[in-house]
Amino acid sequence: MAQTSRTPPSGSKGDERLSGATDAGALGDTHNFGRRVTRRGDAIHKPRTVAWERLLLSPTSPLRRTLARIDDDALGSSPFAFLPSLAVRPSRDGRSGTVERLDLRPLPRLSADARLDLARLVGRAVALFTFLGLSDLHWENLALGIDRLGRTVFGPLDVELILDDLALPTETKLLPEADPDIAEVCRHAAGIRRVLPYLGKPVPGHLLVAMVASYRRALLVLDREASALSSAISGFSGVSSVPIRVCLRGTDAYVKARREPVWPPLLDAESEQLARGDIPYFFRFHGRSEIRYFIDPELRESRALPTRGDVPRLSPLLSFARDLASPNRAKLRDEGSFALVGALDHVALSGHVRADGVDVAFGARRLVMTFPDGEEFVAKRNLREFVESAYLPCTCGEVRTPLVPGRTRCRPRPGALNTDAHRPA
Repeated sequence: MAQTSRTPPSGSKGDERLSGATDAGALGDTHNFGRRVTRRGDAIHKPRTVAWERLLLSPTSPLRRTLARIDDDALGSSPFAFLPSLAVRPSRDGRSGTVERLDLRPLPRLSADARLDLARLVGRAVALFTFLGLSDLHWENLALGIDRLGRTVFGPLDVELILDDLALPTETKLLPEADPDIAEVCRHAAGIRRVLPYLGKPVPGHLLVAMVASYRRALLVLDREASALSSAISGFSGVSSVPIRVCLRGTDAYVKARREPVWPPLLDAESEQLARGDIPYFFRFHGRSEIRYFIDPELRESRALPTRGDVPRLSPLLSFARDLASPNRAKLRDEGSFALVGALDHVALSGHVRADGVDVAFGARRLVMTFPDGEEFVAKRNLREFVESAYLPCTCGEVRTPLVPGRTRCRPRPGALNTDAHRPA
């Protein structure tokens, strides 16, 4: 067992996904001795650290101020201003906190120009979240709408898994993984499905290419600003002592484990937490390679999982000493561009499609991408080895509300997209 990109989305958390409910009370799963997220007036109380929400979602955080100063000839000024801007208040001990309840209105019916702008925004979002090593970005964990300032907002509600050294955008769960063991779960959960009601299903070629152009350019800009971004994060209050969640399995697997054996077999620490009625919760610290879990109701003591035998292994996190640099950065730009195309490819796309200086030739058996700097990359058209299609005949998660409803029905609609035709064999 390993904590890798093959970990399915945790799912069913939805800390703020349910914040649109009219009744107060507990939300989501129970963790750490019966603790649950609760709605308290206009705020969501989270019985865990909210430091990562503060870093990413508070407009006053060092990271957000650094992102706001970015200006680029191709992307424009403040190209990452699509993130939610929320008041985040940690408790004195840092073990819990509140996050302002998100207030968005639905996107209107979009003009052709507005759809193009949204496609570019999505490309930048995929780039930013992948660059910062965010994951668990399934559609329950994403908000999409217009805020009080008239900005289009597209971003996470819960920020718990961060700073992973990702090699492909599929690892964020925005795009569906190709691993056959979790492919169908990931296809249904893929966060990119949130934008399909607005961009189309399938996404038209010029919007897809514009998305890829924006994704690649944003990664280049983030690499350029990496030193400033690294300093902003590493200088954030007590970052090395802030827990980073580790998901060993999805929630569905733990629910199943209460009825029947699962594979890999449960660890003792998982069984212990399930026996007390919790969905198991694990975490790590930046700069340390051990996986820990709380062992006392006051959350003052924790224990590390064994490091020998058939136990989870953690990959290194992004390094502040290296200014977030990683050999994976080039792979994110190049192979990641193909993964983005592969997730939204469809047999209806053919010939040369050009947008924002990027040209993609959709051939019968291969894709050729040419970028503004003259670089050309070639891949086979069928990319199922790396990414699955985000197109499904059902529409669960593909809603026009800012938050996904607490209950959705997964069933094909009449005349639904033929998902078998999403890309040539």
